[in-house]
Amino acid sequence: MGQSKSSIHYGWIVVFGGFLTQIILMCGVQFVPILMAPIQESLSLSNTSAGTIVSVFGLCYAGCSFIWGYLADKIGARTSVSLAGLVLGIAVMLFGLMANNFLKAVIIIALVGFGAAGVYSATIPKLIGAWFHPSKRGRAMSTITAGGVLTGAAFGILLPRLANSFGWQTAAMILGGLAVLCTIIIFLVVRNKPSEKGLIPCGTPEGETDVVKPAVKDASFIDVLKMKITWHVSTMFIFWQVAYMTGTAFVAVSFVNAGFTAVQGGLAVTIYNLSQLVGQQIWGPLSDRMERKSVIAIAAIWWSVATFGYIFVYGSSLNVMYLLIALMGVGMGMVPVILASFSDYFPTEVGGSGAGVVSTMGLVGRFFGPMLAGFVADTTGTITGAFGVGAVAMLLAAITAFTLPSQKGKTVLSG
Repeated sequence: MGQSKSSIHYGWIVVFGGFLTQIILMCGVQFVPILMAPIQESLSLSNTSAGTIVSVFGLCYAGCSFIWGYLADKIGARTSVSLAGLVLGIAVMLFGLMANNFLKAVIIIALVGFGAAGVYSATIPKLIGAWFHPSKRGRAMSTITAGGVLTGAAFGILLPRLANSFGWQTAAMILGGLAVLCTIIIFLVVRNKPSEKGLIPCGTPEGETDVVKPAVKDASFIDVLKMKITWHVSTMFIFWQVAYMTGTAFVAVSFVNAGFTAVQGGLAVTIYNLSQLVGQQIWGPLSDRMERKSVIAIAAIWWSVATFGYIFVYGSSLNVMYLLIALMGVGMGMVPVILASFSDYFPTEVGGSGAGVVSTMGLVGRFFGPMLAGFVADTTGTITGAFGVGAVAMLLAAITAFTLPSQKGKTVLSG
């Protein structure tokens, strides 16, 4: 099995499908937050009701990953991610068609969140683990993850204009249709494993036919819950989510609290997100050359140091604050490395369940992180207290990552 060196390995076509999942995901993740003002006005929602809609999406998005991961192991990642994409796309269209009051909005957004849970972190690591040798997974995942940043930036510009011109309902219909179109393409081009195309994993060294891994034919979802590695990786991911959500929640408001304008705060968010794109292209390929757990630890320490620096310079120079935010963004570009590590630590046969369980466990940090950070900010009387929480949590994530089992090209299965 194989193909000529001059041709593109089909694994990169699978990566293209993974890139499309980022467009689908952003259709679900961003349309309500970006269009919240016209939605809130149209449905006569209070701030509490509007916030509840976003929270319900978040709970379903983060909390249902294990379901899609389990399905990926049972029916294949290709079918699982395609079903999830259809659920998300149709639900977004339904939101535009039927969400004319708070109750309907909550029910439909829960469905959007449920679909979003299966589009990316619970399914894509399984695909990349099957299609790519460990020495290529970091670059593959970095290419995929870049799609989220680019799509998010585009939607931030285009969605308000669509809503202003045609109404938020039409904008939702367009987004839902885009998600469904991308899903159809994914189903047509993606395959579950290289053998379906008569190939071996991309990047497999000459003379090596597959990555050495233990037999797990009888492993089940329950077995995944019993694995020590599941809880080790989950602990790291929970700490990381605390830091990630703290940065997401407080970057813009920290600039406003420092006396700068909302526009300057918005620019800080843009800088933070674009810098993550830069970081993704640094840490992902680097993790193909050295152990991923070490790259995660290095990037996490980078983010923590930059965050402590941001606390130190807070309120001084606008440009210096922008610089520190950019450095924080580069550190946060570790996302594809974390997801690639899922495919390293869980054998392909239970890769979906493993990634799904870890993603669901991340809900703990995702939910309580901003709450704890806000409490510390209120207690200390300064927004920098929130960033202190994030920096400490990221250092704990770095320590936890560093203590993960050594890979060295083998898949780990801990019982």
